[in-house]
Amino acid sequence: MTDADWHVALAYALVGERLDLPSRSTPDASLLADELARAGWTQERLLEHALATQASEAPWPHPVPSELRAGLGAAQFHAAVGRVRVELGLDALAARPPSGRTALTPDERRLLAEVPPHHVPH
Repeated sequence: MTDADWHVALAYALVGERLDLPSRSTPDASLLADELARAGWTQERLLEHALATQASEAPWPHPVPSELRAGLGAAQFHAAVGRVRVELGLDALAARPPSGRTALTPDERRLLAEVPPHHVPH
């Protein structure tokens, strides 16, 4: 693998296996989405795979082997995975409502009431 195989590494993160994709010197989220669909990994299949992987308590996106990440900067790779997930509609796998407000415990109320000595009115 050369440092130009962005799409191979990104696809591995999404599907958990090495796919035979063309070498790319830069990541292109929409092009990768098309390549994945041609390889049988549609958005629907990727969503099912991601949900099943997470339900089995395995990490998703998948950890990418170091030989596939060789020459790819960690921050750039992480950002590229994020762009591909957004392109495929996989950035939020499950919508959850905001957590409800909880009542403060007596200790939390005490801590909120405490102020530094120089803030106490004289």
